[in-house]
Amino acid sequence: MGLSACQPGFRILHTLHVSKSGFQLDEKPADSAAVRDSLKPFCADREKRRQWTLEGDTALTAADFVGFLQWVTSINNDCRGLFALGEGDPPVMMQPPIPAPRSLYAYAPSDSSKPRLTLMVVTTRSEVKFWTQDEWLPEIPVVVDKQGLEYVASGKKEAPVLTGWRDALGRCLVEARKARCTDSLWPKTKYVLLGDLSRLPDTVNPDSKKDMDWVSRGPILRDVMAAAEIHAYRTIPGAIPDFHPYYHGVFDPGLSWASTQRMIIALRHAGVDLNTIETLK
Repeated sequence: MGLSACQPGFRILHTLHVSKSGFQLDEKPADSAAVRDSLKPFCADREKRRQWTLEGDTALTAADFVGFLQWVTSINNDCRGLFALGEGDPPVMMQPPIPAPRSLYAYAPSDSSKPRLTLMVVTTRSEVKFWTQDEWLPEIPVVVDKQGLEYVASGKKEAPVLTGWRDALGRCLVEARKARCTDSLWPKTKYVLLGDLSRLPDTVNPDSKKDMDWVSRGPILRDVMAAAEIHAYRTIPGAIPDFHPYYHGVFDPGLSWASTQRMIIALRHAGVDLNTIETLK
């Protein structure tokens, strides 16, 4: 059962904050034994899936995030609770992915001994890469600002961050077949959107007056580009099957917890709910 089977509406029961020194449950210090006891029903209840907010201290990394998920797996290796991520309203919900190596999956179509991997997302400090259908999609180069936010790198020293056309929601124009946020606003060029525009929720439709009323130029966030690339690729028939997909995430262990969480939110916005996760070796 995936997140699509969840009943609508959100009722956050608790907030769990993770730090190097331990846990806070609803802003009160809690030892690991108490949190473990609280997580048991959180993970086990399948009929009415419980929802908690998950936060991480600014000092934590992707390695800590995966380590926390490993600890959750030790409580229940099929945790059915949902963690609310980020500050959106409504929040993005995540069923905890299972820490596991990518060797768990088969990559060749002829290998039926393991589950066939649908999409692998590799996120490092300098780029994001997607593997699917026996090939790597165009990588997204990344540059980080002084506040730790990730933007798409332009490759130019005088202007290191890629700028493009976007609306108030951060949605951007996408280059056909390459799924790149682009500078062009002109219709019927190589920068027209790929596929059915109604199926690309993280992109701007140049033919929509409502969309274009809010369009302005600005820096393109890593997470907007990542979601746009997945959305555009998905419009190719058979590119990402809807039936029993397997999604795997690989994260640079030195990434911040916040950066890791932002990427997971972007993937959820693009319909990618990670089954498994690991840190880059």
